[in-house]
Amino acid sequence: MNKKLFYFFDPVWRYIDNGSFFRKPFCWLYIIIAILNLLFPLGIIFGAIGSGVFNYMQGGAVFAFILIFIFMLALGVMSFVLWIDRQNKLKELLPENNEFVAIPIVSHFIQTLGEWIGFYIGMFGFFVSLLFVIFSGNEMINQVLGFNLLPFGSSIVMLIIYPIIGFLIVVSARLLAELYRALASIANNTKQISNHLNMDTSNKNNELEDTLS
Repeated sequence: MNKKLFYFFDPVWRYIDNGSFFRKPFCWLYIIIAILNLLFPLGIIFGAIGSGVFNYMQGGAVFAFILIFIFMLALGVMSFVLWIDRQNKLKELLPENNEFVAIPIVSHFIQTLGEWIGFYIGMFGFFVSLLFVIFSGNEMINQVLGFNLLPFGSSIVMLIIYPIIGFLIVVSARLLAELYRALASIANNTKQISNHLNMDTSNKNNELEDTLS
């Protein structure tokens, strides 16, 4: 009875051990984030139109915000492509002989998340700061671009600061992800070497016993 019970649950344990238990939920997570990146700018655009905010803006302000919305759509498409591309590469992370399955997937998610946030902050911050500099004479643009859209405000200096912040986020996330992968790789290689040494020792002992006999 106990053996039958173990055999019944054995496929579940194999499903966990081969990495599918970790890989498939993350694949779906990547797809969900990719879709949300497409829907988010559309929601912002329709929300702004529905609120009637453009009725209170002058021509220059309307033009500036139309440019922002177009750029948000472009970033949404770029982010969608990024997450779908990284989702397709998840299948390459877990070879059959890999002893460690969770660390590669989590490190890959950290790397992708850092790339997404870094590019978004760097590019969007630069673009909005550039519009702030160009249309700085408009009072409404000064208020919205200077305080609401970006965490650190908009100015000429931020044209340089935001790309630097984005670059540092990408590098930091990549560094952290590679550290996790390196630890997993070292541990996996060490285990394989240990298994080979034990196998060689066992074979030599068997040969010695055959020779003595």
